[in-house]
Amino acid sequence: MKCNRRMCVSLLLFFLWLVTGITGTVLLIGPLTAKLGHPLPVSTADTLHIYFGFAFFGLSIVHIALNWNALVAYFRRLRS
Repeated sequence: MKCNRRMCVSLLLFFLWLVTGITGTVLLIGPLTAKLGHPLPVSTADTLHIYFGFAFFGLSIVHIALNWNALVAYFRRLRS
């Protein structure tokens, strides 16, 4: 199966969302686990979270552009 542009962008967004969520969780619970004697790689998670977050934001704009007509149709249906 060939990956068209919309499918590739959606799959990449899902991957970026997943990594950003995991690294965000590590950043949230990192201080607690460090107090319990099980430190997590917080500085690595912080760096990944920042870069993947920027990539997620940029790709979200591409996703909106590729699906603009569908989004406009959704909003029109909401108004009626």
